[in-house]
Amino acid sequence: MSSPEGTPFLTYHDPVQSAVIEQDRAELPAERIRRQWGAISVPFWIGVSRIVLGVVFAHLVVVLLPQARQHLTGGTLAGGSWLGAFDRWDSAYYTGLAQHAYPVDQASHAAFFPGYPLLIAIVHGVSLGTLSYFHAALVISWISLTAASVVLYRLATRLFSERVALIATVLFCWFPASLFFLSAYSEAFFALLILIVITLLVQERFLAAALVAAFASATSPESVALTIALMVTAVMAGKGIARVVAYGAISGLGLLGFMLYLWDQFGHPFEFISVQKDWMRSEHFPFVGLYRNILALRHYVTGPGSPRPGATSPTFTNIKWVWLLDDACLVVAAVLAVTLIVLYVQRRGAAEGSESSAIPISLVVVTFIVVLLATCTTISPYALPTYASSEGQERFVSIAVPLFVAGALVIRRRPSLVAFAVGGSVIVALVFQAMYNLGYWVT
Repeated sequence: MSSPEGTPFLTYHDPVQSAVIEQDRAELPAERIRRQWGAISVPFWIGVSRIVLGVVFAHLVVVLLPQARQHLTGGTLAGGSWLGAFDRWDSAYYTGLAQHAYPVDQASHAAFFPGYPLLIAIVHGVSLGTLSYFHAALVISWISLTAASVVLYRLATRLFSERVALIATVLFCWFPASLFFLSAYSEAFFALLILIVITLLVQERFLAAALVAAFASATSPESVALTIALMVTAVMAGKGIARVVAYGAISGLGLLGFMLYLWDQFGHPFEFISVQKDWMRSEHFPFVGLYRNILALRHYVTGPGSPRPGATSPTFTNIKWVWLLDDACLVVAAVLAVTLIVLYVQRRGAAEGSESSAIPISLVVVTFIVVLLATCTTISPYALPTYASSEGQERFVSIAVPLFVAGALVIRRRPSLVAFAVGGSVIVALVFQAMYNLGYWVT
C-alpha cells in the first residue's frame, strides 16, 4: 500500500500527528495527568460545589427550622440528618424497588423504571452492605451529576466555546429542579446517559450510542427521545436502512426487557402505561395542563380547597406556587426548544469549533421530543378534579440537557442576562430545595 505521494505507506508520516505522539511519549505521567485534569477541573468543581453546598444547605434548613410541618400527610422529616433531608417522596420507591423488586400486589410501582433501582442494588452489593440502599442511590446520583457536568462542558466546548460550556454547565447544575440531581431520584443518572448518547452520536459511534441508549430505555420512558435521535442521526449520516433499524432496535432493548418482566409479573407488558392513572397522570394535546392551570387561577387566590371525594388529604398551600413555577418552566423550555431549532436551521453547514458552529441534529431531536412529552403530560390535582395542571414539568424538563446549551447560546454575549439567569436560578434552586428538604411537595 502506498501513500498519496507514492512513498511506501510504512515510511509516510503525518508531521502534526507524529509531533503529538512524540510529545505524549516524552511527557511524564504526572504531567499527563495534570494536563488531562486541567481539561475537566472546571466542570468537575462546578458539579462538586453544587453537591457540597446542597448538602450543607439542607442540613442547615432542617436544623434551623425544626418546627416546620408538611401540609400533606406522607412527607417525612429527618431530625438533623445531613443526608436524610434528601430522602423524600419518590426516593422511597426507587430504594424500595432496589431492595424488594416489584411487588405483585402493587402494580402502581411499575411507573418507576428499573434501570436506576438495579444500579442501586449493584452498588449496595458491591459495597457488601456498607452503603445502605439510600446511600448507594445518593452516591450514584452525585457521581452522575459530576460526570454529567464534565461531559456537558466538554461537549459544549468542542461544539461552541468555553464560554458557552461554562454558562450551560452552571445553569444545568443550578437549575431550580437540580435538587433532584442530589436526591435518590433517577434524573441525574438519566441526564448523564443522555449526554453520553449525544456525545457518541456527534462522534458517529452509532453502535456504542445504541448500547448506552438501551440501558437508558430501562431507566426512563423519555428514552424514546434517544432512540429517535439515534435513528435520525444515522439516516443523515448516510447509514443504510438496515443499520438504522438495527440501531433503533438495540436502543430499545432495555424497555423490551422491562416489558417482558411486567408481562410475566403482572400479565400486562404495558403496565407502566396503564398505572399512570394511579398517579393521576394522563396525556393530552400540548399545553393542555398549562391552559387548564390558567382556568384555575382563582383557586390559587382562594386557597387549596377541600379534599376531593374519597381523598384523605387536601391540596396543600404551597402547591399552587409550584404549579405556577412549572408553568413558567414549561413556557421557557418551549421557547428555548424553538430557539434551538431556529439556530440549527441558521447554522447548517457552519464550521465546527466556534460559537457559530453547526448544531448537531441529535441535540435538536432530544430537546424537541423531551419538551413535547412534557407539554403533553398533565396531572389532575387533588382538590380540582375537573382541572389538570402542568405539575412535575420542571423535573421532567431538567433532563433535556441541550436546553441549557440553547440558553447559553442565547445569553452568552449579554453579561447582564448571564448574571440574571445564573443568579435567579441559584436563588430559586435554594428555595425549592429548602421546601423539598422540609418535606413539602415541590414537583
